[in-house]
Amino acid sequence: MRRTRQNQSTRRGGYTLLELCISMALFAIVLGSFAMVSRSGDQMYRTGSVVSHLESQVNIATDRVVRELRIAGVDTIAPDPAPGVGGNDISYLQAVAGEFGDLEWTPTRRLFFEYEIGELNDGIDNNSNGLVDEGRVVLAEDFGGVDEQRRVLTRWVSEFLEGEIENGVDDNGNGLVDERGFTLERVGASFVVHLTLQRRVSGGGLQTRTGRTSIKPRNRQEQEDD
Repeated sequence: MRRTRQNQSTRRGGYTLLELCISMALFAIVLGSFAMVSRSGDQMYRTGSVVSHLESQVNIATDRVVRELRIAGVDTIAPDPAPGVGGNDISYLQAVAGEFGDLEWTPTRRLFFEYEIGELNDGIDNNSNGLVDEGRVVLAEDFGGVDEQRRVLTRWVSEFLEGEIENGVDDNGNGLVDERGFTLERVGASFVVHLTLQRRVSGGGLQTRTGRTSIKPRNRQEQEDD
């Protein structure tokens, strides 16, 4: 009798194969859940970083364009980005204070959209960065002169403004048709700056941010020349 009790006690102190399998399955579930939460948190961090960068770039680039045009001669801006048409390539002169307080005019400056290095206008992601036909906004100082300098104001510019596709229709309802991701538009005496930037999150989707602001140039070359 004593041996029987001892053997029963010994069996109760161990684990059966079924219990071990259940324990391992539960551990695997917990470990998998932890990995999923970790990946989700990492993805959220990457997405948040990209969104923050896009928003910052939209603000920086549009602010720079506003500073450029604020002191431009309104009658020197060419071609005129008329209402309903807009444009993404303009040249202009800026008014600066002369030695005796009168206005002087800078050499020609140019703001324009150009396709990113390695990218072609062909509907393909040529440079393998997750974007198709994207470009950048470029400022050229002393355009066409021997001292011409080019500055990239922002990259990641979408080929078309958010909500717009190339189909001859005003898809996003802003009064423009098939407008580019960087577009200038004249509204009365002011100019409206439209800008859409895009970046693809690693392991995630495409993030898009759009900015819109307006500026009224202060000067006219005609009046100063008169």
